Amino acid sequence: MLINTSKHEVYYQAGYSIGSQLLVNALEEIPAKIGELGMGDLKLQSAKNDKIIVKWHECLTCSHLLPIGEPQCYLETGLLAGVLNKLFKKKVEVKETKCWGTGEKYCEMEATIYPTSTSEGFNFVFSEESNKLLLALAVQSVQANKNYQKVLLGYMNDVKELSLSNVETLFHMMPFGLIIVDSQGKVVEINKTSVHMLGIGGQRVQGRLLEEIIPLTNYSEILTAGKPQVWTFQSTKGETIIVIGMPFSARVKNEYMLFQLLPAERELVYHLLESITKSEIGIEYNYKVREVNCSKPFQFNHIRTLNWCFKNVLILAQKAAKTNATILIVGESGTGKGVLAQAIHQESFRRHGPFIRVNCAAIPSELLESELFGYEEGAFTGAKRGGKPGKFELADGGTIFLDEIGDMPLSMQAKLLTVLQEKVVERLGSTKARKIDVRVIAATSRNLEKMVQEGCFREDLFYRLNVVKLLLPPLRERPEDIPFLVEDILKRINEECGKKLRISPAAMEYLLSYSWPGNVRELENVLERAAILAEGQEIQPQHLMIDYFGQNKSIKKISPLCEVQMEAEKEAIIRALEAFGGEKSRAAKALGISRQALYAKMVRYGLLKK
Repeated sequence: MLINTSKHEVYYQAGYSIGSQLLVNALEEIPAKIGELGMGDLKLQSAKNDKIIVKWHECLTCSHLLPIGEPQCYLETGLLAGVLNKLFKKKVEVKETKCWGTGEKYCEMEATIYPTSTSEGFNFVFSEESNKLLLALAVQSVQANKNYQKVLLGYMNDVKELSLSNVETLFHMMPFGLIIVDSQGKVVEINKTSVHMLGIGGQRVQGRLLEEIIPLTNYSEILTAGKPQVWTFQSTKGETIIVIGMPFSARVKNEYMLFQLLPAERELVYHLLESITKSEIGIEYNYKVREVNCSKPFQFNHIRTLNWCFKNVLILAQKAAKTNATILIVGESGTGKGVLAQAIHQESFRRHGPFIRVNCAAIPSELLESELFGYEEGAFTGAKRGGKPGKFELADGGTIFLDEIGDMPLSMQAKLLTVLQEKVVERLGSTKARKIDVRVIAATSRNLEKMVQEGCFREDLFYRLNVVKLLLPPLRERPEDIPFLVEDILKRINEECGKKLRISPAAMEYLLSYSWPGNVRELENVLERAAILAEGQEIQPQHLMIDYFGQNKSIKKISPLCEVQMEAEKEAIIRALEAFGGEKSRAAKALGISRQALYAKMVRYGLLKK
């Protein structure tokens, strides 16, 4: 089924269908025909034997986007293949050799004409008039994806408004249902195809409310949002109909809306519409994320350490980042698992794709499935009209970070395992599987091995996640990094608050002596509080106020050196006696002292049994 093909394949097939409908009688006519479609400026570079090379300027898909390391123009590639196949009636293979995506300022494609007299034979070819709608949908889908990429890269002000098609041309030429509605929701005009699809022949429709003939209609929401909305419903004939509602101005004072009706069995159309919906939701999601966190994503060069254990973790993480391997990050709360996950994403070839974070512990178990995998319209009470893609679909082409994976319910673990194995998701209330291309990074502060033994975590899922394991040391085990962390945190606080705070030597000693049960997160909180309390530009020990649940733990208890040595001696003697089953001679020899000296120390430390 088409729903199981990749997004790239869908764009190629859409382009092929469009190209195969173009009326061309000679190779030289192709650039003008493609130019008329608004797909860019195409020029023939050479045509020798079975090879044709074209240069494509202002390509619709990739022009003026930052390089991402790979070609992107699958719609244009399919378009060229389709028109060449129709012209030569032979098998055609088109390969993109240069692209904005690979750093060029134009695209170059090489077409190979094979002697076989055959076509690729996609079974969804439309009529020429229907092809115009397919082109409009393909153009909007590509533009929506470009907008999504711009939002991911931070270019918020460069997102273009979308327009599905020219209203007048659509209404008079398209063999699909078209209805024009005024701002009150009343039908102004309807074409014959709509009447046939809705099964309302012989009825007077003009002047009636649209919601009387199309269920789930919310025209006020469309006018308010100012952008297209898509949903489906069942007609009286039992057929699934896709509805695209959009506002437009008919060059008069009143506001109007256009509604397009399409049969849902045209899977290519359905998939392109779904691509538009996913891209717009992705744009909205990333706007919200960037509003909450305006800082740039963490990269490996932002992480400084002198700790050899943490250095080894970072080296392994950088190696794993360049692969598609699933990664499991384990560490106490506040050790920076999310920061490391971001750095891995930024180091990978998926860095231009989305980075979607999901806190499995923060989402109620009854909502987790719909959040991760999405849902279809009508899947449950309150389900959004038109359905909603889940976090896995939003992460397509990028990375999904499953934080606190150890808190995921067992019932959801089985479904997650299926997604990881099959690389498909199935929305709640749907029977269709959707292919995804997602890199999974999971994190937990819990002991998953112990949870597996206790039956609280699936063993098969654990091994699926535990491909590359990164164990983050707690802050108390790398105190040498505290000065680096303090410097970075104070730099951020100073930039946000317009201050010039610094840490005093006494306060630094204070920080170095603390055990930090809350790790880096607690250090950030302590310094943010100190920034508020500090009256001058220097943070002193009294500003730190390290107090954990009312118990002052700011400085560890410092014992006299002789007491520390006695405790260490006692512990060594106990371990030696346990190791040799209480045999004092062997224990004394292992400790490097005489048997008499061992007896004396055992008496001193109260270790002789009476």
